[in-house]
Amino acid sequence: ARSTSDMFHDLYATQIVDTLFMESCQREGQAVPTCIRLLDKARYWRTEAGVDCWVIDHVFIQQTEDGLVTVERELQNGDIFVLKTSPSNGKVKFDSRFVQMTASLGDESHMFLRSRDRRLHYSGQSKVFTVRNAGHSAGFDEEGELRIF
Repeated sequence: ARSTSDMFHDLYATQIVDTLFMESCQREGQAVPTCIRLLDKARYWRTEAGVDCWVIDHVFIQQTEDGLVTVERELQNGDIFVLKTSPSNGKVKFDSRFVQMTASLGDESHMFLRSRDRRLHYSGQSKVFTVRNAGHSAGFDEEGELRIF
């Protein structure tokens, strides 16, 4: 049996960001000096199209005027991680060589996660939840009943 002593926080509690920040500041180590060094080296510019751009260490961040945020990080081995979020349409997308994820709110609310031949999908409209692995599928249908395909 596996046990854990991880601490979980109520993310809906007030001031959760302040709580997490204070906890991280109280840890010993080089976190604060490292952050100061990275922020001192950060670069910012605005393109002619009105896109705000930042480079912090190996992370490139863009924010368009409509709020679309793109965060990209390239690793030394050439792998690229891309995260895109849009407040105007309620969508988020994460892409890497190992895992792809999309989620959205509204009329097309869903969550989809894929890693190689493994997939997890939830439809906010139909309430169907499906897990697929190596050609096998199982999940819950519209009525909440377990289905094995």
